[in-house]
Amino acid sequence: MRSGLAVAVLLAFIPMASAGVSMNPQSAPKGAYAIDPHHTTVTFCIRHMGISSYCGRFATATGKIVFNGSQPERSSASIEIGTSGIDTPNAKLNEELKKGFFEVDRFPTASFKSTSIALTGKTTGDITGNLTLHGVTRPVTLHTTFNGGLQHPLENAYAIGFSATTKLDINQFGFPDVDWRIFVGDEVTLDIEAE
Repeated sequence: MRSGLAVAVLLAFIPMASAGVSMNPQSAPKGAYAIDPHHTTVTFCIRHMGISSYCGRFATATGKIVFNGSQPERSSASIEIGTSGIDTPNAKLNEELKKGFFEVDRFPTASFKSTSIALTGKTTGDITGNLTLHGVTRPVTLHTTFNGGLQHPLENAYAIGFSATTKLDINQFGFPDVDWRIFVGDEVTLDIEAE
């Protein structure tokens, strides 16, 4: 009975929250925003045998965005991803990826820190920064969309949301050779949904 009531209360907030979303970046208060790990996903896809995309995710992502909607190029972003939280549809592969590929004992986190932001539209921009993965740091550009902001209906805080995507060449990050490497492509698509 209580769980049903809780669901009903949450569902009642959905129309109110959707109606209050502002697509104007300038309406978001300027300052630091913590990335909500419960509403942020980091997913990846790589070609498998050239015939399909094999996808997975990293279970934990934390960090912060310093946001300036009036001057977005003065904003910044940093995110940290726990590599031991890698999750694919194959439990055996997950363990192989952790131990033999990502070597999570040596490299427990991947991180991204922005170095510059260039606007590409009213709610889009390219966030360039340094990605450190498997102990190797390379520049990458996240093609990013501001999804809007609103006063959070359940918390005394303003919330903003972003979608970002980039492509990586896994050969650039010093991963060890593994038997199954011949079955997957070089390019990985990385997608981030952050709140």
